[in-house]
Amino acid sequence: MTISWSDLHFSPNTQAIHSLATSWQWLLPNGFTPILFSILGDMFFQEATEEVYWLNTGTGEVTVVAKSAEHFNELLAADEANNWFMPNLVEQLHDAGKIPTENQCYTYVTLPIFAEGNYDIENLNPVPASEHFAMTGDLLKHLQGLKEGATVNFAIED
Repeated sequence: MTISWSDLHFSPNTQAIHSLATSWQWLLPNGFTPILFSILGDMFFQEATEEVYWLNTGTGEVTVVAKSAEHFNELLAADEANNWFMPNLVEQLHDAGKIPTENQCYTYVTLPIFAEGNYDIENLNPVPASEHFAMTGDLLKHLQGLKEGATVNFAIED
């Protein structure tokens, strides 16, 4: 199967954008403007400056990736985009029958911030984008500030 650009990004609905803004408000600046969403559930955005930022929803990191929207568009055609959109992994996911539908993106079984959280087909599944943004934002908010290698225990309640 061949992957196209349309397989690597998506347009979340209003509910998903609201979920992202609410669950990630602890990390995102006020007045951020989304530019592009990767099918892996990450967001590229701008704020008051012209710089373009990458919100990695698997690790809870925000990184400057381009000095402007024009520069970002140039980088999308370069090798750097492979690190952001992981086309080989998306192709493997499609080959495994894991294909997101409208308003869906991939989310992690185990987030990449954890040692066991790998970027592989067993660790990713398509889910509604609103669920992905809520789960990753809320979980990573609680983990912020922990030192690398810290032990984390989860209790799931009904």
